[in-house]
Amino acid sequence: VESIVVKIKPRVCRGLSTVDCTATHFSRLTIPMVSSTPLQIIIFSLVIISVASFSNRLSSINMIVPSFVRCKLTSTSSSWSPLKNALAFSPSSALSCHITRQFRRLRLSATADYATLSFYEGLGSPKHVLAPMVAQSDLAFRLMCEQQYSVDLSYTQMIHASNFVEPNAESFRVNQLDVYQQAIIRDVLFGNKNGAYGRRNSKVLVAFSQENALEGLTDDDIELSRERIVTALRSDRTNDVLNEHEKVKQTIVQIASHEPDVAVKAAYMILERSGSVQSDFTSGAIPPVAAIDLNLGCPQKIARSGNYGSFLHDENPQSAYDVLSKLRSELPPEIGVTAKIRLPPTQADAAAGKLGNEARTIPPPNAEERIHRLIDSGVDLITVHGRTRFENKVAVGAANWDAIRRCVEAARLYSGDKNFPIFANGGIESYNDVCRCLDETGASGVMSSESLLENPGLFRDTGSSGEIITPRRVLEKQLGYADMYLDYATLFPPIPGSLGTKGGCFNVIRTHLFKFIHRYLEENPDIRSSLGDNGVQTIKEARDMIFEIRKRYNHLSDDELALRTSSKDQSSWYRRHRKPGRDTRAVQSSSKPVSITRQLTVEERKEEAKQRIQKLREARLNKSEVDVAA
Repeated sequence: VESIVVKIKPRVCRGLSTVDCTATHFSRLTIPMVSSTPLQIIIFSLVIISVASFSNRLSSINMIVPSFVRCKLTSTSSSWSPLKNALAFSPSSALSCHITRQFRRLRLSATADYATLSFYEGLGSPKHVLAPMVAQSDLAFRLMCEQQYSVDLSYTQMIHASNFVEPNAESFRVNQLDVYQQAIIRDVLFGNKNGAYGRRNSKVLVAFSQENALEGLTDDDIELSRERIVTALRSDRTNDVLNEHEKVKQTIVQIASHEPDVAVKAAYMILERSGSVQSDFTSGAIPPVAAIDLNLGCPQKIARSGNYGSFLHDENPQSAYDVLSKLRSELPPEIGVTAKIRLPPTQADAAAGKLGNEARTIPPPNAEERIHRLIDSGVDLITVHGRTRFENKVAVGAANWDAIRRCVEAARLYSGDKNFPIFANGGIESYNDVCRCLDETGASGVMSSESLLENPGLFRDTGSSGEIITPRRVLEKQLGYADMYLDYATLFPPIPGSLGTKGGCFNVIRTHLFKFIHRYLEENPDIRSSLGDNGVQTIKEARDMIFEIRKRYNHLSDDELALRTSSKDQSSWYRRHRKPGRDTRAVQSSSKPVSITRQLTVEERKEEAKQRIQKLREARLNKSEVDVAA
């Protein structure tokens, strides 16, 4: 048998009509089936293996089956060596058999059904999650957090579905979606010059502004960035990405839409462009996109004008559920459908007139009702931000973990799945908060946004190692984050998004640097002005800036450094909107967010005024700082 071609009528096996398995000059035949349904598995098992059994050339057959299917093949012949009963685990499992001799009479039977492995388990049961953040959840940052700092799962930035599907919007699509096949990521990361990305393997470039950000870097500079990343990976024995054969983690892509058909069209375009459709799978590969997430949590006013985010969920919930239902019914079963939400408005919000006309037409639902509707829509996972849409930016209140706990309980009771996955979001500043949140909410995982932007190592348990966090250690850690991010951005320059065709790439990098070294920029206004007023416009110039900051602080003694404002907790970027005397982390047993306030002293009022002025200055200098709480 030199070649086997099996044609299946589309009405029998939708989406796969022809498979060509060529066995010429080979004694082994490998058949990739990672995109197949159970019915397809049965057909190919019986047809291909039966025909191949009579070949003098073939001695073994491997069938690569998808993670969501389990298969079993049996034979009536004692000469047929036992087949492995493959229970497929992510990303795929091989169903193998060995041919011991030719058969003239052979009866085969095959069974296949969907595995009991849940969507959440297929993701590896992630507990530490990076949130979707506009112009901040870029590929470089996602990879750094996953590979270096114990993030289990990342979301992309939000993509406007209606803009993404426009016929003449190729530039928009290129500048918004940065999810690529695993082979491309590995080739760039490990410098495989003969890899799938060919001669462009030194870095991922799709936009003009990326070239601008790399200006001044030599090939040696790029190679040094790669070496530092790989060295860091291999020096950490707890890290699960140690060599080029390891797989890059899947990503969840977030979209914004209130139109079911548009959402489905955008989702399929995202799957196709990222190499996540069935025909793109190769042996052992998994789709780069694990799920499509619907943004029902953005509290910004722009979300109201665009009819998405928390405004869509609060004011027109049926449209939100229609989008989710359509996504679930139209997308392949191996691609998840998820939603990120906020808590609904309260009766107090309605009484205060915050809901406007909405209060006269739709009474505020409770969180449990929302969870029921989401599950009825077919979602595979829900993220709950423990605040309402009114608690945002300077009006941020304490995250209501008790409400999240009620959502967790409601989801698992209503769905009948005691492990239905819920991610908790909000009120996370430290690793201790992560542990408390998991314990008090019962959530499957914790999602973080603002904290991770300043402290990518948030999910690392440094306390258990006995590490003493001194001002010097904080300085080294924050500058180290900046250095490592610049290494990743050198290999994977951020796509510009909506931040400009010329300087958009570095604008993304700039906003990350503002977060990493916020506390030190406040003490060095000349450096801050240079970074904010485009005095620093390339990765090379950014490295020089980090070198200058390090030089200014290295001459200080530990005692002198401890007296600096930058060594105080309140100087962190995460706390920039958190007023002195206010607890903004978590409230456990109240139906609404709680603020703990006291009378401010004169000095505290001055400090508050200074922070307000600084906020206005930061908005001017850093126009790319956008909503990260969606």
